Amino acid sequence: MTACKSKKRTLKESEINAKIDSIVGERLQEINTKAMEDLNNRISIEVKAKTDSIMAAQQHRVNTSRTDSSKIDTAK
Repeated sequence: MTACKSKKRTLKESEINAKIDSIVGERLQEINTKAMEDLNNRISIEVKAKTDSIMAAQQHRVNTSRTDSSKIDTAK
C-alpha cells in the first residue's frame, strides 16, 4: 500500500490535453445526439402550428375576398 502513496505520477501537458479532448469529444457527441432528438420532436409540433397559422390566414383572405366580391356584385 505504501508503494502507491510514495510515487505519484504527474501528467504531461500533452497527456492532460489528450484526456480533455477525449472527454469533451464524448460529451459533445452526446449533446449533439440529444439536440437532434429534441429538434426532431419539436419540429413536427412547430411545423404543424405554423402550417395551421398559415392556413387560417389564407382562409381568412379567401373569405374576405369573397365577401368583398359579393359587395361589388350587389352594388351593380
